[in-house]
Amino acid sequence: MSAAEPVPSPATREHQLASLLREAERALAHDAQVAARLAREGSALARERDDRKSRARARYLEGRAAEILLDETAALEAYREALAAFEADRNDAGRADALRGIGNVYDTLGDAPQALSHHLRALAVAEALGDARSQATTMRTIGVVHSRAGRPEIGLQWYRSSLELAGDDPAERSRTLNNIGINLKNLGRLDESLDTLTTAHEGFRSCAHAVGQAASLNNIGKTLERMGRLADAEVRLSEALRLSRSTGYVEGTVNASLTLGRLCDRTGRDAEALAFLDAALATARQHGLRTAEAEAHDALAALHERTGAAGRALEHLRASHAIERALLSEASDRQLKSLSIRYQLSAAQREAELLRAKQQELATANARLGALNLELAAADAQKSRLLVELERETREDSLTGLANRRRLDERLTEEFERATRYGRPLTVAIADLDHFKDVNDRYTHVAGDEVLKAVGRVLAASVRHTDLVARYGGEEFVLLLVETGADAAQAACEKVRLALERHDWASLRHGLAITVSVGWCADTGLADGQSMLAAADAALYRAKAAGRNRVMAA
Repeated sequence: MSAAEPVPSPATREHQLASLLREAERALAHDAQVAARLAREGSALARERDDRKSRARARYLEGRAAEILLDETAALEAYREALAAFEADRNDAGRADALRGIGNVYDTLGDAPQALSHHLRALAVAEALGDARSQATTMRTIGVVHSRAGRPEIGLQWYRSSLELAGDDPAERSRTLNNIGINLKNLGRLDESLDTLTTAHEGFRSCAHAVGQAASLNNIGKTLERMGRLADAEVRLSEALRLSRSTGYVEGTVNASLTLGRLCDRTGRDAEALAFLDAALATARQHGLRTAEAEAHDALAALHERTGAAGRALEHLRASHAIERALLSEASDRQLKSLSIRYQLSAAQREAELLRAKQQELATANARLGALNLELAAADAQKSRLLVELERETREDSLTGLANRRRLDERLTEEFERATRYGRPLTVAIADLDHFKDVNDRYTHVAGDEVLKAVGRVLAASVRHTDLVARYGGEEFVLLLVETGADAAQAACEKVRLALERHDWASLRHGLAITVSVGWCADTGLADGQSMLAAADAALYRAKAAGRNRVMAA
């Protein structure tokens, strides 16, 4: 600063800091890049002035901006620093905001237990404060965690509780209505979904919330597409794409591009479909949106298969399956259920401790001591039951009740070692449902879950009690057929294929038909069980490439 320039007074710099933070918060609704820059400037100025309160708020706003821009590492770092500062300053409202922000990031990363843990802590703080708006926001985010975990009805309950507390804040109400509309769409209640999403979009427009407008337009477009109103859907999705790009809203950009690509595919506009889907895949891959990346691979596989490019279709199908397996291994529905059981265990342990303390205090009251002992025994029994349930959950797929990936790995190792040690036969088979994505698209994800449960029952009934059936990926299942060599493996797998093909699927949904492709390996001379699994997987892909609904040996 030159000698001629005046030094800003403390009051001027305080006003400048407050103005930066206000502008950063406003910018979150329409331009995350601008919001991030303003929040960083505010953070630097607050640090220079040693203003801890403003520094905490600035770091929280940096976290919000980074979350929208899908920079999870930066978002977590900013939120955690803000949380520590809010706690040191005894700012409970700030604590609730930061905890909720951390929960949002974990939800984006697919770590549902961590997400739910932080959201519940935020809700407890908001309830203690009596802050209805903070409670409403936290209830909405808890609803998001449950909805993403495949529990749309539970998500709706949390969303509706949130809406009751949201007051007249148009942005907050619109966020919740947007989420309600998504769940109604996934449950197949399309007219209700469209009405709700339209109301959400009008609310976002009334407060000039561009990111919210883009999100609601994306969801309106998807609902219209499912209703068969393709021209109306394309108009909404094109506007959603324009708004998402202009605001730096990456998820909105990917979602709009992906849905527009599928829509163009349905209407035979191959070049446009390929351009949209390639753009969605590139953006999803760049920003680590792995679920969207898998969806883009699926859509490109369908497009290439329809246009006769079987090799390209198979490449995208392989890539999609690899991502789905990784996601299922890292963050499954079982994690949420396990977290819920841990919470119950904690409650049971606290209850037992309280009862023990009560025993000591009332040692002289012999008449009541017997009753307290009975209560303590009941609490300990409940704890034991929950521990057994937790152990079961770690080895069972929560949707189908079949063995999960962990149990499969253990049993495959055991059976391979037994087969090689004693010279006994063993077959490993992988069964993958054909065109399962079409079931979700046509009949909703709820119907898809019903199909997966029914498949699990049919598979379990089609093998011996000594065999193992496990859910391996989204629609992939592994059969571990003990004492079964190459001469019997083909027949056993063909039996499974026919059982699924002949099952009465129309009883679930009118017009529904399910087939399966199977690959198997009975070569115990390979290095280990995982090598047999890989060989079966390769045979499965050959069955897919050969036209599906068939059995092939490795």
